[in-house]
Amino acid sequence: MHGSVRPAISAAFAGTLLFWISGSSAASFDCHKASKEIEHRICADPDLNSYDSQLEGAYLGALDRSNHPPQVKEQQMAWLKERDACADNKCMSTAYLRQIQHLSAISDEPPICSGPSTPEVNACFVEYSRRADRELDRYVAAARKRLMDEANDDPKRQAPKTALAEFDAAQAAWVAYRKAECTAYYDWWSEGTIRGAMYGGCWVSATKSRTEAIWSSWLHYMDSTPPLMPEPFKK
Repeated sequence: MHGSVRPAISAAFAGTLLFWISGSSAASFDCHKASKEIEHRICADPDLNSYDSQLEGAYLGALDRSNHPPQVKEQQMAWLKERDACADNKCMSTAYLRQIQHLSAISDEPPICSGPSTPEVNACFVEYSRRADRELDRYVAAARKRLMDEANDDPKRQAPKTALAEFDAAQAAWVAYRKAECTAYYDWWSEGTIRGAMYGGCWVSATKSRTEAIWSSWLHYMDSTPPLMPEPFKK
């Protein structure tokens, strides 16, 4: 049982490439289809546009890390009413920043992390690995969306299209690297009962480092415009 964490984690993320190749969107709405006054205000202001994108990422992350998603949804609905009542962009920016900070701090220990035995520790690492991978998926999707939006806004530009293809290739190479790296680590510890935990720790660490790299390299702007996603979860 204690050696089952490695195949469990690998199987759980077999569909990772399919997810980020599918072009899933991390934005909360399409500005080209904005219809409400509040949506037009968000789309017209670069900072609010980024904050709205950040909020979507923070909200999905909070739902993923919480053991009580209905409470997160209820609080988010209440916050939307507060935001919509703002009379100016400064009020909206303040509301966004406060809510992003609140959502980014939500993190409950998975219920499966219930005990100190080797099988329980392995199961806990599997769940934290899944959390880390789902977070990575969201940041990969946001980076891909940014590149696709740039390509669609000016079809004559080749740079965004080339960058997107190379980003996809880099991500595929990184996925293969992570598996090879953590498998090597597992084999190094194969004579001990903690090999599953060591594999899980390697997976989580590598995944979080990759998420941070994507956030820093692909989701920031060169000027003072806020990044498109909140800072990745650290714990």
